[in-house]
Amino acid sequence: RIDSLTGVANRRHFEERLSAMLAHSKRQQEAIALLYLDIDHFKSINDNHGHAIGDEVIKIFAERLNACVRADDLVARLGGDEFVVLIESPSIESGEAIAKKLLVAMREPMQVNELTMRLSTSIGVAYCAKTPTSQELLHFADKALYAAKDAGRDTFKTLVS
Repeated sequence: RIDSLTGVANRRHFEERLSAMLAHSKRQQEAIALLYLDIDHFKSINDNHGHAIGDEVIKIFAERLNACVRADDLVARLGGDEFVVLIESPSIESGEAIAKKLLVAMREPMQVNELTMRLSTSIGVAYCAKTPTSQELLHFADKALYAAKDAGRDTFKTLVS
């Protein structure tokens, strides 16, 4: 249930928590929000510096994610450089506030061995007032992520349903 590289939740843990949150959201008629993130141009980091450096970047990225979210929110690594943040008791503003905070945090220079690197992230924020299925929520978040990438990266986009 824990990603061995980063120490954050893995896909299985995320899916379990998402299922529980969707059930709670449906019972309580509460909104649900999900941030879907990846590291901009991560492939070039691996290609230019090797996978060991790429792994260190992923670890630091996960640490920064954890530092920017609330204790009740769940940070999970789905694989590669893909991460999600599942937000407890969200508002549209809380999801966007977290996204803004993450953009700033990821822009801070990152020291990896003797390299100083500058990163950015693209973030898709899915906010659903009515309880979606897990597939719908992930699809909304993924669609928002690609809208952020299409907008030039290093930004976030929000989809509301």
